[in-house]
Amino acid sequence: MVNFFSMAQSKAEQFYNEQIDFQSKELAKAVNQVRLYSTLRLALFLVICLSSYLLYGNYSLLAVLPIELALFIFLVHRFLDAKELRRKINLLLNLNSYELLALQGDWSNFGDGKEYKNGSHPFSLDMDLFGPKSFYQRVNRTALLAASDKLASVLAYGSHHIIQSNKAIASFSKEMKWCQEFIVEGQMRVADQDQRSIQQLKKIVFQNKTTSILKWIIPIISFSSVTLYFLDLIPSSVLTVVIFSLLVLIGNFLKSSNKVILPTTNLSNEVNAMITQLQFLGKVNVDDAETKPWIVKLTSEADSMQKELTALWKIQNRMSYRDNILVGVMLNLFFSWDFLHIDQLQAWLKKSEARLNQWEDELAELEVWVSGAVYHFNYSQSTFAEFTATNEFKIEGLGHPFVAQEKQVKNDVSIYAQENFLIITGPNMAGKSTYLRSVGLALFCANAGFPVLAKACLIPKVELYSSMRTSDDLTVESSYFHAELTRLRFIVDAIESGKKTFVILDEILKGTNSKDKEIGSARFLEKLKRLGTQGIIATHDLSLTKLTDEDSSFRNVYFDSTIEGDELSFDYTIRDGVCQNMNASFLLKRMKLVD
Repeated sequence: MVNFFSMAQSKAEQFYNEQIDFQSKELAKAVNQVRLYSTLRLALFLVICLSSYLLYGNYSLLAVLPIELALFIFLVHRFLDAKELRRKINLLLNLNSYELLALQGDWSNFGDGKEYKNGSHPFSLDMDLFGPKSFYQRVNRTALLAASDKLASVLAYGSHHIIQSNKAIASFSKEMKWCQEFIVEGQMRVADQDQRSIQQLKKIVFQNKTTSILKWIIPIISFSSVTLYFLDLIPSSVLTVVIFSLLVLIGNFLKSSNKVILPTTNLSNEVNAMITQLQFLGKVNVDDAETKPWIVKLTSEADSMQKELTALWKIQNRMSYRDNILVGVMLNLFFSWDFLHIDQLQAWLKKSEARLNQWEDELAELEVWVSGAVYHFNYSQSTFAEFTATNEFKIEGLGHPFVAQEKQVKNDVSIYAQENFLIITGPNMAGKSTYLRSVGLALFCANAGFPVLAKACLIPKVELYSSMRTSDDLTVESSYFHAELTRLRFIVDAIESGKKTFVILDEILKGTNSKDKEIGSARFLEKLKRLGTQGIIATHDLSLTKLTDEDSSFRNVYFDSTIEGDELSFDYTIRDGVCQNMNASFLLKRMKLVD
């Protein structure tokens, strides 16, 4: 089994190394192009200066200069295109390097989602879902804020269309080059900026209705007065008074105009990224019969998202012209630039505001699928869960992605339909907690529509609740024991509300004496059984294993260790039965904590 997953890692490593070699060569070409166009642009600029000097006063300059200027503009555009290509290749090169580091255990180059940590969540803290070295950091390849939020929500609360997610992730995982370009295209437009949701456009309100009239009156007055002045029909003093009056009028609306224009233009990168994602979506070739219609629908509807978002981006782009003060004054004076584009924005919002949430959510879903596809590619031997109508759990060859693939020991998970709890015993460091988290991760991945790191996975549709990491809270004078009771009450409340749950517990009631702990733990498990829930508990209390003597709803399994002389070893393999070997005394002696 270890070799089975090592082969999968080698396949991913080979791809990333090949991409690094290819992109390195492409980067060298792009760098040379940037240098070439930079040199040509400079040379042509010098030629323009020289020809202007030599041909000054000569009619030949009128013929030569326009050609030179047109060629100069062409070279400027090619230079900018070359710089953009260089930046894209650099990002692709970095991405492949980061993926290689990730396969070796360093995921620090990807967003860790620490902002999504929630102590009252059913399982996220126990399962290391968010934060540094978390599962979120391992799968996150999102670019836009809405997609990051969506990924966090899907992992924490599940997907509403699991089967579609399974098929889309499987399809996109076969198109890894496309996935990488899709990721980079998004990064290029929103990297290194504070992102916002385009839903903020709904909050933009411009109250003054007179601007609809002023957007016509101001240009008429300004152009008419300038024309009359050049026709010597009005003196310069009159022109000055008219222009000054118009500027004062425009200035009176500047504060309210800025409240519309600045937040609108601040979202232009997000909108541009969404447009680019839609354009790039049309280039992917997927083989799934359900995913392909979704792509076609998203990209080619008559009144499509791409068309409307492009119209919005053009409004945002034109609004940004007035960022230059001198240009802004002239545009507002002669074209009522602010009023004109505020009206256009309001018309756009009236038509499309109701669909903003849908558009952002659909593209966020796409980024989530791409993230899932990269995870599936990195662990290509992972599988998608199948849901059963019974209460049977049957997971074959389950692993945990936090453990290096070459060191992983796979275990099976079997809980029969008539069983409620597995009781796991075993010595310290034998693998109990890793096993619990492997099961938990499999459940929330299955609910999210993500691949499960296993050979096969058949489970019922359940919600995961856990109690593994409980801490006291001095700010509310909460003891460790009280904090744990509060957590267990939280779990029972969820079960009693009618939710079909699966509960993972690790050494509960640690904050009380051993006798109370034994009695309380046994009664708590019996209560959970009466409520009809299923789960797994890891414990050092061998008294709990006696529950199986009278009730087949409980089954004992264990991890073991081997002590040979001064050496302690583990095989991390789960077995049926009760562990008889404990190693606490051995470890204390080995670390010279006792004589």
